[in-house]
Amino acid sequence: MNAYSALKNYFSPANSMEELPGYEETLTQLAAILAKHFADPRIVGTDIKDSLMQALASYVCYPQSLRAVERIPEEQRVAMMRNLLAPYEQRPWAQTNWILVRLWRGCGFGYRYTRLPHLLKTKPEDANLPSLQKPCPSLLLQRHMAELLSLDKDMAASFLNSVLNQLNWAFSEFIGMIQEIQQAAERPERNFVDTRQLKVCATCFDLSVSLLRVLEMTVTLVPEIFLDWSRPSAELLLRRLAQLLNQVLNRVTAEKNLFDRVVNLRLPGLESVDHYPILVAVTGILVRILVDGEKQGTSRAASVLLSDPCFQLHSIQHLLGDPGESSGPAAASSGPAVGSLGSSVVPAVPAAVGNSSERKHFSLHAYTDYISEEEKQKVEVMLEFLTEESKQAAASTAPTCEEDLCPICYAHSISAIFKPCSHKSCKACINQHLMNNKDCFFCKATITGVEDYCKPASS
Repeated sequence: MNAYSALKNYFSPANSMEELPGYEETLTQLAAILAKHFADPRIVGTDIKDSLMQALASYVCYPQSLRAVERIPEEQRVAMMRNLLAPYEQRPWAQTNWILVRLWRGCGFGYRYTRLPHLLKTKPEDANLPSLQKPCPSLLLQRHMAELLSLDKDMAASFLNSVLNQLNWAFSEFIGMIQEIQQAAERPERNFVDTRQLKVCATCFDLSVSLLRVLEMTVTLVPEIFLDWSRPSAELLLRRLAQLLNQVLNRVTAEKNLFDRVVNLRLPGLESVDHYPILVAVTGILVRILVDGEKQGTSRAASVLLSDPCFQLHSIQHLLGDPGESSGPAAASSGPAVGSLGSSVVPAVPAAVGNSSERKHFSLHAYTDYISEEEKQKVEVMLEFLTEESKQAAASTAPTCEEDLCPICYAHSISAIFKPCSHKSCKACINQHLMNNKDCFFCKATITGVEDYCKPASS
């Protein structure tokens, strides 16, 4: 890997490595080594394992080396993808997720950019970095991923459960970090924010975005994992997905929220934290399950989304904003606009220039170079669909007695009883709980089974 990197640095950018004799064959041989050994259980040295994983992650960022991966024998390609789809809890997963994202980048909703819109006028430190390469998705490796997840239901459920777990962790950590930044800013005796803290915050945000993109990739390639409820875990996975999407939307789109204020500070180290990457990733998932699918699937998705207690229609409306407003690249690069936090956070932060409420709202309409007309039309269709579905749901919902509600979420009726302890909850809560824990919520007894529960008519 060091020799390959040295060659790249030697020839770039004045000359091309492609002129070397045996160039493509050498790339393919190296691709075969990386694909075979990056997850080799015989390799136990942490440094070597990390080097192999990082090398493969860098390899798939460049068109020539990615095509070399596609040229290795099919058996090796499928084995590589199977290793990439192993549950995230059992290994270091960030680089694995990065590899999957690179295979998808260029295909997702509003995901054809090389640099984020609000960073266009800033000069990158090194244009040759893997993260700054133009999108070069691999349809071949995407197809292998789709086939594996479609055929192996257990692997698909384990993989997606782990992705949802890590998304929940990463976004929760991010929210916790920006709360700490706000608290630091409000203390008069401390008027700075630790740079390491800012770096961790940005990393959690970037991980959240990349995990959302992997979910978008999965729901696009294999929608039946979420929408075909004959699959054992489909309904549970869809409910968990809806819950997390609603949480992200509510945190990012709420009026005068913490996210807005921290973004408007434009603190050094938080350059990647912005509305566009995370809202567009969430929008991509919603469009796939609510617009692009078959009618039965979209109806199920809408029902699950609306039944989640965190759902707020105005969060979806926020995506389109006012067509006359502009919070896109031009507005973002016109200079930092600092909210009320600005007076307490000193380093590289100008004086406050107004409240965050005076800033323009986010709107997909502002990103004409990033969001196609077709994509915007799909969002409008999605908004109309959800508006109508929410009206029908409100009209048909019967009042429920409080004692009949699930004591865990207070959003759904009790529909499951646990064995042997006979405690109760809704199916969504107990099914989600059992994916990671076998103990009863209430008495900590080991749950051996879950049965349907219907309230006796006499009561």
